[in-house]
Amino acid sequence: MEITLPSLANPALAASGGATLSALVEFAPYDLKGGWESGKAAFEKIILETLERYAPGLSKSIIASSLMTPADMETHYHLPGGHWHHGELQADQLLVNRPVNAAAGYMTPLSGLYLASAGSHPGGGISGLPGLLAACHILSGDRS
Repeated sequence: MEITLPSLANPALAASGGATLSALVEFAPYDLKGGWESGKAAFEKIILETLERYAPGLSKSIIASSLMTPADMETHYHLPGGHWHHGELQADQLLVNRPVNAAAGYMTPLSGLYLASAGSHPGGGISGLPGLLAACHILSGDRS
């Protein structure tokens, strides 16, 4: 899990004296056996139990919780497969092979069309780095 407390930087995100905890739980399956409608509560319980092991007493302080499954992320944010990296982070889709080797260097077979998103090198998240690297490539004038 990747745990953040966004209310530390922005206290307006929580009630006075409280905090907001965000837990990014990666690698949850898109197609949960039995479906997310029946499995969502059990998955959230496992997450909260895991957090409790590392922060004893945490569960007693929770006044509300919300869980977004990969299917929810796909629906709400139009992320195919609910994947916030815009594609798998696996060997054939990493580094200059992101999203595929044929589009390395941000160029595509379509003249003037460049890729610059979390689905491009170096990939993952919302760092802005793929856009910066694509812009540097375009400004360099290198068309190879």
